[in-house]
Amino acid sequence: MMSNKIGILYFFIHFIIEITAFYIVSLYTDSNLVWMLALMYDFFAFVPQGLFGYLKDKGLKINFAITGMLLSTISLIMIYFNLNATLVILVLSISSCMVHIEGAETTLKSSNGKMTPSAIFVSGGSFGVITGKLLAMYNVPIPIIIVINVLMLIPILICNKYANQVSNKKLESYHFSNKNINSKTIITLAVFVVIVRAYMGYGIPTTWNKTLIQTILLYCSMGIGKAMGGILIDSIGIKKTALLSTIGSLPFLVFGNNIMTISLIGIMMFSMTMAITLGVIASELKKNPGVAFGFTTLGLFLGSLPVFVFRVNSILINCIMVTVLTIACSIVLSIICRKERV
Repeated sequence: MMSNKIGILYFFIHFIIEITAFYIVSLYTDSNLVWMLALMYDFFAFVPQGLFGYLKDKGLKINFAITGMLLSTISLIMIYFNLNATLVILVLSISSCMVHIEGAETTLKSSNGKMTPSAIFVSGGSFGVITGKLLAMYNVPIPIIIVINVLMLIPILICNKYANQVSNKKLESYHFSNKNINSKTIITLAVFVVIVRAYMGYGIPTTWNKTLIQTILLYCSMGIGKAMGGILIDSIGIKKTALLSTIGSLPFLVFGNNIMTISLIGIMMFSMTMAITLGVIASELKKNPGVAFGFTTLGLFLGSLPVFVFRVNSILINCIMVTVLTIACSIVLSIICRKERV
């Protein structure tokens, strides 16, 4: 299916841009300003996506993926010549922002009402994040990262050829939201779920995570979960997927603190909410897929923001927090998701 091929191509594009981003960000971990640079990256990579998406929705004839690839290459060259860190992070974050929004626009418009392509696209980020961190940890030279980054151009060009054959200007086939509730309420509640998912990424009890391989498995479980969310929505419906990803994941999240396998299952299941929230918001903004994706990335930024201020270290409090928030998400999703016809 053409749309799934586009999703796979953008999986690799997303994978590579995150390699570059987290390779660079990881190089500043010894800096006294690391928290500020990380916050700056999160802000400019996530928050402006709605604006870029709006411009794309209105017909701006710029390929954001190619532009983003060029900017990320420039950021690598800048860090190679030891230029100002703030400027490097600014260029890097804008490049990431542009690649993300092009991927979202392309996969949503070409998928004919299916969530699998967009979910596959988004899942590539988790694998790219951990890969970028590993490459920085092992001091892989910047010129090699530049080569990897430029290779992004190959799937971009292939994808553009496919996308031109199947792209639709609107998302008329998206019907994942509850039509008995007004759009503003649905979007607000969906963003709430995104905020919770982002915050819980830092709050889920994982005292088992002590080795490098365990960290790799953690990120991989997130990526697999994001892809599975879209696949299950298209297979069993959004309402059942929402129930499985929230209430179904709860015992694994709470009782998997010291047991890696159980915890990873819970994290994978809860990560499926990504595709659910994107599908619901896109259903309410059929003419503006870029803006729809921008709402989800705004939620990601807001959810990660508290972590820059404080972290809860108590296992008991984290378990209570995870339980309350997961149940809240389950209730919210049961309200805003469309009930499938039997």
